[in-house]
Parts: sequence; C-alpha cells; structure tokens
Amino acid sequence: MEELMPKCWDDLAATMGAGIDRIILFGPPGTGKTYAALRWLTGERPVERLICTEDLTSADVTGAWLPNGAGGWQWQDGPALRAWRSGGRLVVDEVDRASGDVLSLLLAMADSDGSSQWHHPTTGEVVRPATGFNVIMTTNLEEMAMLPEALRDRFPVTIRIDSPHPSAVRMLSDDLKLAAMRGSVGESGRRVSLRKFYAFDQLRGTLGPTRASELLFGAAGGADFIDALHVGAMGRS
Repeated sequence: MEELMPKCWDDLAATMGAGIDRIILFGPPGTGKTYAALRWLTGERPVERLICTEDLTSADVTGAWLPNGAGGWQWQDGPALRAWRSGGRLVVDEVDRASGDVLSLLLAMADSDGSSQWHHPTTGEVVRPATGFNVIMTTNLEEMAMLPEALRDRFPVTIRIDSPHPSAVRMLSDDLKLAAMRGSVGESGRRVSLRKFYAFDQLRGTLGPTRASELLFGAAGGADFIDALHVGAMGRS
C-alpha cells in the first residue's frame, strides 16, 4: 500500500517542528493521538502522562506525601511536577474528563513558562518549569467549543487527528491496511478504531474471520464487517 501522509499528521509535524509547545489533539478514538503525544519529537527528554478521570485528584497531578517503608513519609512528585523539573513533556489524556479542581490546576501548570510557578504546600519550595517543558493534551471531543475557553486560550493550536499515521498500520495484513487508514466500515461509514483492526487481524488467525468479527462487533455488526471486506466497500464515506 502506498503511504500517503494524511494532512493531520503533516500539520502536527509542522507545528511541533516550529516549536509550538502547547497543543491539543482531538478527534475520534483509536487514531493514534496518545501514541503521537508520547513519542513524537521528544528528543532525550522524559515524557510524563496523566489520564484524566473524575477520580483524578490534584495530588495525582503534582504529588503527595507517601509512606517510605521505614515508618516515615516521603514526598513524591506527580507527573506534572516531574515534567516541570526535567523540562520534559506532559501528556494529558482525555482532558475533557478532568474534574473542576484538577482542570484549574492544569490550567495553572500549562500557563506560559515565564509566569508558571508552584508552591510546595509543606516545605514552601517554589518550582518553575525548566526550559523545554511542553504539554500535549488529547480529547475525543469533536467540538473544541466544549472545552473551557481558558484552556483553549492556553493552547493556540488544536489539530483534529482523523486518520492513523501510516506507520501505525504497517503490521496489519495487507487487506486491512487501507480500511484501517480510512477508519470506517462499509457504506454506512461506521467508525472502527485501529485497535479493533489489530484485534480482528489477530483473532482471525486462530478463530477465522466470522468468529473474530462477531467477538468484536456482535453478530449483526460482525456480518456487516465481513461483507464490507468481501465487497471491497470498507472505508467508503
């Protein structure tokens, strides 16, 4: 399969190459947003990751006092502080799911490096982001207007990732690659994530295509998936 680079990936490469250090990647799940955020143009710097849920707390972001195993307590930095200290990258997944308190903290920590600072609640230490610190946030939302304006203001570039990177489908069987790049099934345009394509490819090797598709999509959905493969209709809009 000829590898044609989708525009979204060209846009991301150009944005990161220009040194933009606050980026939001949005769009449907399973297209490689998190993979790119964790691995693209990181250089030698460490990468820290936060996965936002309603249960995520401020301590999960900046750090907390934890038992040290010797009957005492020891402060342990959270992912955001570690990224600050190292000048690395902070990847914040599913930012739209963050609670109000966590979102407020993330806003402060994603502010411009010149104005950002964090005060240790016990020691009084003042921490500022080291040179090179950058943030990439991801969300499955389709409308950026659903994110708070204050967050969008701190992230000048938002890129919709609507297709997997060509390198992400190289390990798939040839008959699935084009469909996986398009990310949809049949004339209905039903979306199928890259993870589903890989799972189908693996399962059909031992269970056969019919059983594999039923496990992934149910009886009716599995039949539609197989039909789309057979008639070459997979991926049409």
